[in-house]
Amino acid sequence: MHILIDADCLIAGTLTSEGASTELLDLWLDGEFELIVCPRLIQEVVRALLHPRISNKYDITKEEAEGFAQRLLEEGVPFDDPRDPPRVVPDDPNDDYLVALALTAEAEFLVTRDRHFEQVRTRGLRIVSPRQMIRRLRSG
Repeated sequence: MHILIDADCLIAGTLTSEGASTELLDLWLDGEFELIVCPRLIQEVVRALLHPRISNKYDITKEEAEGFAQRLLEEGVPFDDPRDPPRVVPDDPNDDYLVALALTAEAEFLVTRDRHFEQVRTRGLRIVSPRQMIRRLRSG
């Protein structure tokens, strides 16, 4: 199963030892699904982890952020960044690339907590929260 997890959920999964995003990353590392990644997504994660507000609060070093990025690249399923993605995410054009990436990669699910995605309707792609994705994975 191919799943795309947005940057916010990937970041949340690295910052704490509990919660749905952390559990979802653990399931990925245990081989329960294949994680779709692209350079833009990985850069977004690293940039956020190194933002002073986050890096200072959680004591994240540049090496740790880059190590996580390397792991995403090595253990994820890499795709090129989508070019000129169509406008599909109301109120946040910066997230359009995620839908385009999910469709290009033939991901079954896009996992996000972002409410901007609630109105997105795309054939063949289900948009779910981390908790909903965990339930689906556990139910088989």
